[in-house]
Amino acid sequence: MKPIVSAALFDMDGTLLDSEPAYLESDRAFLAGYGVYYSDELNRGYVGRGSKAMLEDLAARFPDSRLASAPIAELVALKDEAYARYAPGRVRPFPATAALARALAARGVALAIASGSSRSVIDLMIGSDGIGSLFPVRVSSEEVPRGKPEPDVFIEAARRLGVEPGACLVLEDSPYGVAAAKKAGMLCVALPDPAAGLSGFGAADLVVAGGAARLDPEAVLEAFAWAAP
Repeated sequence: MKPIVSAALFDMDGTLLDSEPAYLESDRAFLAGYGVYYSDELNRGYVGRGSKAMLEDLAARFPDSRLASAPIAELVALKDEAYARYAPGRVRPFPATAALARALAARGVALAIASGSSRSVIDLMIGSDGIGSLFPVRVSSEEVPRGKPEPDVFIEAARRLGVEPGACLVLEDSPYGVAAAKKAGMLCVALPDPAAGLSGFGAADLVVAGGAARLDPEAVLEAFAWAAP
């Protein structure tokens, strides 16, 4: 028997939006201003984590940088401002993920965004290309006590939708997000970036090799039974 799903919770960056390259370039320029070279290797370790956790860890890694002496809340706000200036016009939804969201909405499935990005960035970016109206519920990790890989952001999204965690399907591109989804007791479709490999995605109920760019919406629709909440 197929699992019954009443709600789909979408991670935003790298899952719904093809935004990771823009984040990398924006963060690299932002952190350079604080004396930190943000390498590709460093970046891979933070994909899927919220800005606060990322900046706290970087400050600890680079204790002699200007980053270490700045208030974290101020850094998060400035990092978000830098991205908000850089990203518009450079970021688009993944066509297949957006198509899946539209198909689920047409079936009456409840939808939410559950992201490590700040709420201001979510609201700014999710309004692109007409998909914003699909996601009236949006939860940022800054709104809950703990970010991914803890389950808080997904539990809160389910609560706001009025759906039990066991009836939720999470779509995620990072091992942190998959871990959070499974801790929440939810089903999970993993969309790993090809450059990151498949390590850390074994707990997902469905893994799409090639990530969001290779997602087949019909395959996801076929894998689960869907019911309005």
